[in-house]
Amino acid sequence: MRVEVSREVAKADVARETALLEARHTSFESLRQRAFVERCSDPVAADDYVLWRALREADGGLEDRTVFDTPDVFRTLTPRRVELLEFLHGNEVASIKDLAARLRRDYKNTYDDLVALEAWGLVSLVREGKNQRPIAKVTSLRVSWEK
Repeated sequence: MRVEVSREVAKADVARETALLEARHTSFESLRQRAFVERCSDPVAADDYVLWRALREADGGLEDRTVFDTPDVFRTLTPRRVELLEFLHGNEVASIKDLAARLRRDYKNTYDDLVALEAWGLVSLVREGKNQRPIAKVTSLRVSWEK
């Protein structure tokens, strides 16, 4: 059994990755020249070319996909936590307290579930004053029996 998680890649992350590629290879054209014209046997250069090309063509619509096939992820993705993720994906909430109230759940249980989901990178808790605002980082979640 495995879980595939998709997340939108933030524009700041795209800019940071592009800057790293520019620092490593000077320009996209020089990397293209090295990877294809000179028939470079460096697999890192080929991977960098594919990544940089995707970043250039994406127009901010990149999606990161991660596959988990460890039993720990199944312990984390309880029905209540999946419900919480689904709610966060479709709704904005001001705080953990607001989320708990809207889901009619106890604050402590909601907080514990968010911390567990944050450890897997499925949500982020953004500090805003004295509150933390939960944000779903997941655009889709797929469970399959594939190996």
